[in-house]
Formats: sequence, C-alpha cells, structure tokens
Amino acid sequence: MKNKKRWLIVLGILAILVAGGWIYWQQHKKGIIRNSIENAVSKGTDSLYYIHYDSSAIDEVNGNASFYNVVLQSDSLQQQLQMFDTASSATIYNIHIDRVSVRGANIPALVSNTAVEAKSIEIIHPVIYIINSGKKEKDRLSSNDSLAIYQKLLGKFNSINAGEITIENGILNFSNKTGQPHTSLNGISIALKNFRIDSTKDYQNILSYFIKDLTAKVNEVRLLNGDEQAVFSNVEYNAPGKFISLKKFQQIDGKQQVMFDVNNTLIKNIYSDSFILKQQLKAEELTSDGGLLTFYRKQNKNSADESDEIEINNSYFDEALLNKITIGNTKIMIYNRAKPSEAPLVISNVKFSATDIQKLYSGTSIRNLISRSNWALSGDGFSFLSANKRYKFDVGAFDMNSQQSTLHISKFLVQPQVTEEAFSKSLKFQDDLYNLSFRNIQVTGIDTRKLILEKRFEAGSATVEPEIRAYNDRTVTPNPASKVGKYPHQLLKKIKFPVSIKKLTVKNGYVAYKERGAVSGETGVVFFKNVNGTINNVTNIPDIISKNNIMLLQARAFFMGVSYLQTTWKLPLNTSDGSFIVTGTGGSFNAESLNSITEPLGMVSIRKGTVNKVTFEINGNDMQATGNSTLLYNGLKIDLLKKDSTDTRKKGLMSMVANFLVKNENPQNGETRKNEFTQERDTTKSFFYLVWKSIFNAAKKTVSGKNTEETKSK
Repeated sequence: MKNKKRWLIVLGILAILVAGGWIYWQQHKKGIIRNSIENAVSKGTDSLYYIHYDSSAIDEVNGNASFYNVVLQSDSLQQQLQMFDTASSATIYNIHIDRVSVRGANIPALVSNTAVEAKSIEIIHPVIYIINSGKKEKDRLSSNDSLAIYQKLLGKFNSINAGEITIENGILNFSNKTGQPHTSLNGISIALKNFRIDSTKDYQNILSYFIKDLTAKVNEVRLLNGDEQAVFSNVEYNAPGKFISLKKFQQIDGKQQVMFDVNNTLIKNIYSDSFILKQQLKAEELTSDGGLLTFYRKQNKNSADESDEIEINNSYFDEALLNKITIGNTKIMIYNRAKPSEAPLVISNVKFSATDIQKLYSGTSIRNLISRSNWALSGDGFSFLSANKRYKFDVGAFDMNSQQSTLHISKFLVQPQVTEEAFSKSLKFQDDLYNLSFRNIQVTGIDTRKLILEKRFEAGSATVEPEIRAYNDRTVTPNPASKVGKYPHQLLKKIKFPVSIKKLTVKNGYVAYKERGAVSGETGVVFFKNVNGTINNVTNIPDIISKNNIMLLQARAFFMGVSYLQTTWKLPLNTSDGSFIVTGTGGSFNAESLNSITEPLGMVSIRKGTVNKVTFEINGNDMQATGNSTLLYNGLKIDLLKKDSTDTRKKGLMSMVANFLVKNENPQNGETRKNEFTQERDTTKSFFYLVWKSIFNAAKKTVSGKNTEETKSK
C-alpha cells in the first residue's frame, strides 16, 4: 500500500513537472526559439549580425511556425561603412522580411541548433540589400559569395532540408558602399523543390538546386553601368524546363535614349550549369520578336586601312553559345560615334536567323559563331545622305543567305538632291553630276566566312540592271585639278574594302552622258540602250591580281537608239600608268540621228548621210591614247553652225566650203581611208572623255580626208 502511494506521489510530481514544463514552454517557447535563432546567427557571423522579428506564431505539435517583420542587419558594420573606405567585412547584408512561415518543422532540431528540417518554408516580401564595402569589386561569382547569405541567415546548422521553399514578391539590391544600387531585382517569385544542404556547405551542392530544381520569376531586373542602364522585364528562369524568357529588354544610355528594345525573347534548352556556374549563355535556341537595336560606326585608327567598323554598345554580356537563333522584325539604328549629332542610319524590318552554330564551333565570340553557321539576314533597306548633301544613297530590300552563299538587293540608288541648273550654279569649277540606279542585284558564291572574319568580299558571280547618267556643264570654268589616277580600274584598286567578283553580268542597262556645250550653251546627250555584257575579274585583292591581272569588259549596246555597238575593254589591274585597251564595232544608221549631239557639242549639223560601219581600237594610259579607227559612210552633207545672241544659225558660206572639202563617202574611188591617231589627254578630264574624244576626232579626220595626224583635244 505504501509502495502504491509512493508511485502515485512520484507520478503526481512528474505530472506536475510535465504540466509545469508544458505551461512554461507555452509561456516561454517564443523566447526560447528567438534566443536559439539569435544565438545561431550571432555565432555564425562572429557576433557582427543580429536578427529581430516583431512577433511569431508557433504550433510545436504540428511543427508550424510563422515569424513577422524579420530583420537581419549589422549596425556596427553600417557605422564603419559610413566612416571608413573599407568596413570590417567585405560585404554587408541588410535583410527585411514581412513574414517567414515554416510548415512541418522539426522544432527540437531547430531549437538545439543542429538542423533546419521542414516540409515547406515560405518567405513573403523579402527586401535584401547587399553592399560591397571594399574598394576592389569582384568580377566573378565565387563559393564564398554563394555561401555568405546562407551562413548569415542560418548560422552553422548541420543541415538544411526542406521539401519546398517559396519566395513571393522579393526585392534584391546590390550596391557599392552607400551609393545607388547598381543591380536591382524587383518582384521576385521563386519555387524550389527538395532542397537539402549538408554540413559541408559545398558550393556545387548549393548551386545544383539552381541548376536542377529552381523556377524563378522577376518582374524587373535593372543593371546600372555608369550613366547607362539595362532593364529586363518579366524574366522567368525555369531550371526543370531548361528555359529563360523575358518580355522586354531595354538598354538606355546616359542621355536616357533607348539603345536596345527587344521583345518576347525565349532561350530554349538552356545548359543551366554553364549559365549558373560559368556565366555563359549556352543553349539550343534563342527566339525573339525583335524590336530596336542600336550600333555605332567608328573608324579603326589602329588599322592600316583606317576602315570603318560597326560596334555594339555591350557592357553586360561576354559570351554566348547557341545552336539556333531567330530574331523577328527589328529596327537597326547605326550612329557615327565621331558625329553624335548626325542622324543615324536606319534599317527597318530586319530579320535574322542562324542554325548549326554549336555543331560547327564552340566556345568563342558571337562574331565567330555566326561566321561558321548557316544564317540568313534580310531587311527593308536604308538610305542616307552624302557628306556634302549632294546625293542621297538608297539601298532597297535585301536578303543574304550564308548557306546558299547568295545576296539579293532590290536596288541601289545614288540620287542627286539638286537640279542640273542648281548644280552648275553652285560650282566654282566643272564637275560631273551623277544619277545612278542599280536594280535586281543578285550575287552568288559569296564566301561569308571571309566577309565576316576578314572583311573581304569574294563572290563567284553577280548580275545587275544598271542605269547610269552623268552631266557636265562646259560653260563653267574648267577644273584645273588633275584627274590622273582616276581611271575606273585605278579607282577600284584604291577602294579600302577588299572585293573580288569573278564575273559581273550587266543586263538591260542604260548609260547616258549629258553635256552642256561651251559654245552653244545647249545640251546634247550620248546614250546607250539595252546594254548587256560581262565584266570578268572585278577585284582589288593583290593575291588574286597576281594570278590574273586583267579586268575584261565585253558588252553590246544600242548606240543612240539607232545602231548596235560591240565593245571590249581590257583594263590591267597591275598597271602603274593607267594603261588600257578599248576596241569596238558599230553597225549602220542614219547619220542625221547624231544631230542631237553634233549640233550642241560640235556646232555641226548633219543634213543627210548614212553611216555603214565604224571600228576603233584605242591603246591608252594616264597621258594619251593612240590607236586606229575606220568610219564607213556615204552621202554625207553637213552644215556648220554659229551662235548669235538669240539662236544657233547655219553658216551659209562656210557650210558650202565645208561640204566642198568634206569627203562625202568612204570608201571612195575604191579606196578605204583608215585613220591612225594620237590623242593627248587633257588631265583635267575623265577617262570616258578621253575615249569619246579619241573616237570623235578620228571620225572628223576621216570625214576631212586625212588619214594620219596628231590631234590635240579641245
């Protein structure tokens, strides 16, 4: 009986102790847990940080706990940051969280400071400031950086194990000292499954969750780089789905001008380990709706040729490795860095796609990747004014395909922005005014790799439909400047950009030279219709010229709309004196059809006559042209003209004398007159003027009955 009473007393005492312990736990459990968390943080951060929260709700039976208005910060480090250049710690963390909720937690393990175990952890509206207080900025993510927040938040627990971690409406800011954040993430939402870290706190262990099981959405990411900023909107990173998407990417310069504005970008099948561990963009495919891209044109002064280069204003990305790229309609704006006030070159509706990049090459720059891929580029074209505002250059819609090695340009125009009359009035000395049109430009056999990597344009063939018009006013004071060295093949060699086209085909072209006569004051036009022909070996590249030094032009044209003319031009590309050979043959036509040029330019009117055939061969150089010409004609009658104050009139007596002296046919009396000539070049005149004057003066000599005579141009 006594033993029974003793056991009852013991059980009663135990019950009282348990009840007392339960009452004590209920009254003090929040303080116990608070002290445990505070001690863990203090020990884990060498007493630099303290943690505080306003209130909590704890259900120890089910392992549920919520903490409200949680703050982690270090007042001592913050004070040192204000006073000194470098605080005691290289990085300072200030964290505020509206609510932290833990479900299914192992409360004894948490209190004993050995482990964090829970079914789920929910973090509502965390605001985190990470301040780099040291002078030296870190460029790369290290294991210390990745583990730092973990250590400061959780101290030195043996393990962390959570079935699910979610973060809602988070804010993360990075800054240097007390300045404006250089990186900020707003509206962060994260879902992380099956999270576990053991006591080793291994770097790869932690990052593996970002690689395998993390899904994260951010409303806005803002990066500052000096006065420039980049803004990413509605960003989603999905590690299980292996994709990154963003609604919009904008880059804004120091003048608040939008440089990039790209919409709806999706990166598929991303290699998350490269993205997280190496900060490399390595993925299967990138697609984007496009938008706005801005580039700068600069002169490469370090290069021997001082050629212009296009550069992208890129301060945020280093390396990309993609197997496929597709970019939709994009506006590209190219500025001249040397002339910031100058209007940009605008290319609209640009589309770009590239495939087989990664299979062909890996681990290099975007430029090298594209050079070794199959890509296509198209756009609506662009236009710009010449430096002197005299011409407008207009490039039409274009389409370039590296896999097919083709380029198509709908048009290339060089249009004068002044009338011929206004042009003449603006001149101090004579000059040519051009109006050029090249349509349906088709190029095949392009070596796109050399084009991108070596800036060297090589193609197998090209076709074009040209319309070339030139105008010169001879009533303007002659230009005393020498044009030596400005023959077509000489100018080709002076082009800084290396170019080679094996065969250029001209289809249905038109060439016209219009001149206002110095004496008559009236204009005449020499023109060629239906120009068809080929130009072989169009190049300025020395190693190609060493194998073949002749640029050969062969063409057939309808001269003045009355007779076909066959011509061949041989232009040596290795010449030092501008040497050339031009030969041609023309058919029959009514001589009166030449009055449109002989009257205003030669002050001669052809009353009647028939030209049966003309042949010529011209050997020229920088200083002169020599050669021979044969003009076959019959029934020729001419009138000499004079200019009075109001009109151009016939010289009656002089015309009679001229017709008496002129041979009205060739051959005559069974003999054919052939003319050999030497035409001294007026070095202030063009190549085409020398060729034209050689043929014209030779014809005059034949008509006058002279066979050989040195003639100086007038």
